[in-house]
Amino acid sequence: MLTTMKPLVICTLMAFSIAIDARSDFSYTTSRKTTGGSMAAMAGGAADGTSKTYFKGQKLKSETGDIATVIDFDAQTITTINNRRKTLSVRSFGDVAAARPNDVNPTIDIKETGAKKTVNGFDASELVMTMDLDSPEMRQMGKMQMEMDMWLSKDVPGVGELRAFYKRNMDKFPWAALSGGTGNQGMQAGIASLQRKIAEMDGVQVLQVVKIKVAGGGAAPAMPRTTPEQSAGMANAMAKLQAMQKQGGPAAAAAAQAMARMGNMQPGAAGASNSMIEMTMESSGFSSDPIPDSVFAIPADYKKN
Repeated sequence: MLTTMKPLVICTLMAFSIAIDARSDFSYTTSRKTTGGSMAAMAGGAADGTSKTYFKGQKLKSETGDIATVIDFDAQTITTINNRRKTLSVRSFGDVAAARPNDVNPTIDIKETGAKKTVNGFDASELVMTMDLDSPEMRQMGKMQMEMDMWLSKDVPGVGELRAFYKRNMDKFPWAALSGGTGNQGMQAGIASLQRKIAEMDGVQVLQVVKIKVAGGGAAPAMPRTTPEQSAGMANAMAKLQAMQKQGGPAAAAAAQAMARMGNMQPGAAGASNSMIEMTMESSGFSSDPIPDSVFAIPADYKKN
């Protein structure tokens, strides 16, 4: 279940965070960190990381680890680059939008709360979106809800250009690609509705906290029972971590964190969150400095998939 949810969560987050652009050059960095939830230990920080987003003319590029995605709004193509494998794939907007089963049926609510606060030196306003998710794969654990608490600022340099690009390309954004390539009409409609609201607020996201939980405020599903062999293995691993912590030094802090994660994996662990996964995304390093064309260049020697 968690394996199924993680791509949906990460791709949805990326959709909400990169669907803005500028005619003038613009770039920023976004950090993602798993900050809580009863299944955070199982995630093991797999969703954590840093991404860099660039905008130039009618092109948008996002880099996360070894993977880069270049969206060309004039050519209406999406190029995915794997720098580790030295491969790339090119798809048209039309190909990505090809219909697939509408197996996720979201119910979406978007509200401006009126709350204000300063985030990294920027005055920001709060926008909260809740999305109830219902699909055959999720029903075994109950209907899920994604809650996104976003803080938008009008003070970010280049916000005018961002707004102009967004409005210019609203009708041709490849929402299917930005929602994980699912082609799900409900997800695409949700993303579009949220982006329209962000455009109305004339802001840029500087902070976002996302929680995946059971709809209706119920407790997060209990962790599955472990076999005696699994329990023995975990006990052995815990003992080794305790020994590392007692030794002190650089490894002690890492051992303590690992033990905390393992403790939260136990069924009925004390202090378990009512959320399954909680993630925090923070954007910074906003810049309107010129970006070289080479940043958007497609490697000629990479093998096409």
